[in-house]
Amino acid sequence: MTGQDYSVFEDLKVSKEEVVACSYSNWYRKYRPYVAKSIVIKPLPDEFIEYLSSESIRLPQEKRDEVVADSDNEYSDWSDDEEEAQANPTENFSGLHEEIKNGIRQLGSKVCPKLNWSAPKDAKWIMANNTTKCEDVSDVYLLLNASDHIAHDIDDAFNECGEPDCHTRIPYELVLRQWMDMNPALEFRVFIKNRIVVGVSQRDLNYYDYLDKLVPTFRQKIDEMFAEVIKPSLDNDNVIVDLYIPRPFDKVWIVDFNPFSRKTDSLLFTWHELLQINPKEIYQYELRLISETNLGRFSKKEHSENQVPIDVIDASVNTDTMIELAKKWQDLQEKGK
Repeated sequence: MTGQDYSVFEDLKVSKEEVVACSYSNWYRKYRPYVAKSIVIKPLPDEFIEYLSSESIRLPQEKRDEVVADSDNEYSDWSDDEEEAQANPTENFSGLHEEIKNGIRQLGSKVCPKLNWSAPKDAKWIMANNTTKCEDVSDVYLLLNASDHIAHDIDDAFNECGEPDCHTRIPYELVLRQWMDMNPALEFRVFIKNRIVVGVSQRDLNYYDYLDKLVPTFRQKIDEMFAEVIKPSLDNDNVIVDLYIPRPFDKVWIVDFNPFSRKTDSLLFTWHELLQINPKEIYQYELRLISETNLGRFSKKEHSENQVPIDVIDASVNTDTMIELAKKWQDLQEKGK
């Protein structure tokens, strides 16, 4: 882009109302035909929020290979008394527990969970299938407990609002969304400013050689979706929408709404670029893809900051292996002193 003044830091304020409008239940009801079938459970009991905020991962009794990690990531065998005390962490929210189990069954026993704003994509490494697909209630708890994104929803959702009462509590909600096996190459992030699309970015930062020739198709589908479906029902003038356009390109799916704020990844744009765009002067927005020329700059493993060695993943489904791994780690620490 030309004519940009990089010496100016563009201020970007986000209101509490704009953040709340991106909460799943607030937009799902308006765009239901274009969203994967979902069940929204709200409000969530305080006991469940406390469970998710705990520094340990405790799974229900029906999860036979229970793994319990304390804040120091130390694992140990439990005595009979300790096992009894830890056996059912869901007893304080048993009604919700049954509601989640029923919801999973209703959605075909394959769901992706999320809270108001975030899905636990950063924690998929802890799952044997390396996805956010959950087939039972213990999978849901494991993903939610292991995710920093979920912790952000609970503790820091309004951090960028800068308003005196911005941390006023709103009802937390648990979303169970019917699992869709999506091709990440066909996901796009749409930046909307003053109710005008100012840019579109490929979401998966890997190179796919077949995308270039499909740009006219993607642009047409995004334009139609925005003009006919999204724009007429927008709550916010400024918002970011994630879309999925699978073959045979006859339908566009809405994946998520995100606040128009710096905490949302701008992907192939910079926030400086987005904020300096004047929507009134736009004749055609840029649709940016990873190309061979920028492959080295952008290609990376998604949520690589959350990746762990394969030994840890193997151990996560076997208590004895986890204990042995912890002992080896302790031995290495002692040798390094």
